[in-house]
Amino acid sequence: MPATVRRRAHGHSAPGSIDGWQIAEHCRKQDPELPVIYATGFYPVAARPVPGSRSLQKPYHPDEVVRTVAELCVGRRAQSD
Repeated sequence: MPATVRRRAHGHSAPGSIDGWQIAEHCRKQDPELPVIYATGFYPVAARPVPGSRSLQKPYHPDEVVRTVAELCVGRRAQSD
């Protein structure tokens, strides 16, 4: 059976009072095993990644995104077996 991949993309410095760190924290409360990938070029606030997340530094190559998603999916699939 093919794996189901859920994804959500948000900017770290999204306008308003919530940022990418808070979005990831909130999503992890709903799904503690949700894979999280941060992608940033520069952010003026100290990083506070959720456990088990990955970070990509902009500019990044699309192959790096694919490789990172695959790593997280394999880890999640192994945990569910």
